[in-house]
Amino acid sequence: MNEKSNTKKSKRLVSAGVFIALYFVVFVIIGCCCMPVPPLYLCMTSLIALVAAPVYQMLLAKSPIHGPIFIAAMLPCLFLLLQGNIWVVAVTGAVAGILAEIIAGAGKFRNNRLNILSYVVFSQNLLGGFLPIWIMRDYYFADTLERGMSADFCNTLEAMTPIWVLFVMIVGTVIFALIGCMIGKKMFKKHFEKAGMV
Repeated sequence: MNEKSNTKKSKRLVSAGVFIALYFVVFVIIGCCCMPVPPLYLCMTSLIALVAAPVYQMLLAKSPIHGPIFIAAMLPCLFLLLQGNIWVVAVTGAVAGILAEIIAGAGKFRNNRLNILSYVVFSQNLLGGFLPIWIMRDYYFADTLERGMSADFCNTLEAMTPIWVLFVMIVGTVIFALIGCMIGKKMFKKHFEKAGMV
């Protein structure tokens, strides 16, 4: 019995590692495509939320345990931190990861509605990379310029980011996360039914 339990746990941990890695790959690919272009840069959280939704859903289906959600939320944030990003990104990543864990865990990772809500919260994990545009504006643009981005990029981004854009980003990320979940549900319907996710 213990051997079976350990095998099952090992499979869940391996699955978690695979889907966490896939999420990070989605983040890197979309990030690299969006970063040089200010309008796309502001759409980055929404695009990641859309594309990564099926990955997140499969993570819950294959590894319904506490821990992987938080790790997935924090991994790209820590990467950004190592790249010289402002510390706020780690805070928002941690908050989003913890809340997403709590919400999904409340339904034992099997309640479809709670899992979707969990992902909506989770998808705000990267918001901290953008918050300094508004809450630490002067420092953000000086730091971005110093880290190698062009003056044209900084000037264009500054002109495109009145305060209301922050709220559009948040709402847009929520909407795209929901769309992504609907796509994921259709893509992996049999997997979710097998896992008992209702």
